[in-house]
Amino acid sequence: MMEAMTVTTSGAGPDEFDRNAPRICGVCGDKATGFHFNAMTCEGCKGFFRRSMKRKASFTCPFNGTCNITKDNRRHCQACRLKRCVDIGMMKEFILTDEEVQRKKDMIQKRKEEEAAREALRPRLNEEQAQVIASLVEAHRKTYDDSYSDFSRFRPPVRDGPVTRSASRAASLNSLSDASSDSFNHSPESVDTKVNFTNLLMMYQDGAGVLTPARTTTSCPCCLTWPTWSPTASRRSSASPR
Repeated sequence: MMEAMTVTTSGAGPDEFDRNAPRICGVCGDKATGFHFNAMTCEGCKGFFRRSMKRKASFTCPFNGTCNITKDNRRHCQACRLKRCVDIGMMKEFILTDEEVQRKKDMIQKRKEEEAAREALRPRLNEEQAQVIASLVEAHRKTYDDSYSDFSRFRPPVRDGPVTRSASRAASLNSLSDASSDSFNHSPESVDTKVNFTNLLMMYQDGAGVLTPARTTTSCPCCLTWPTWSPTASRRSSASPR
């Protein structure tokens, strides 16, 4: 009889349930769909417990209450099935009334409608735009060479291990230095022209004179011939009569 049943909470609560563990119904062993009325159960046992509690049903077991409830025989003995529901912690206080169930359904339906309305307002591509994007992606797929065989000075990425930022920067600088050196050595104006920057003085120490480059036929600014400044010439210039 239902009056003789005692409620125990041998099953794990929602907060103690391991999400990685397989979800098995604590009543019949079928695949569970979640926590229902404070216990992990399948949809069948969930509905059975709700109907039994609402009808205040009273069941009698013909085998002295020793039935082993499984997925295949759970309909054979309702008394042992209901007892098993109570034993794993299912509680009638968690059952919603008909009005509460309807309000919950209405809330779910409202959320679905709001989500559908937001989805309808999102900008979408028309057929022409979709075709253009598809053609561009297809052209890239056909012409892209992931082996980089057309690059003469390509440095393939290191995939064996993690590359540190300093090592990557050093490799990039070395590659850039090599390329710059090759370009400079092949320049026609840099073969025979040497600029001695130590002889360049941007201005006199006393601010009395300004250096001007001599005329040259080259167009390269670095190849201009600068006169050499001497302190004697500077004193001579400053001592001349005005």
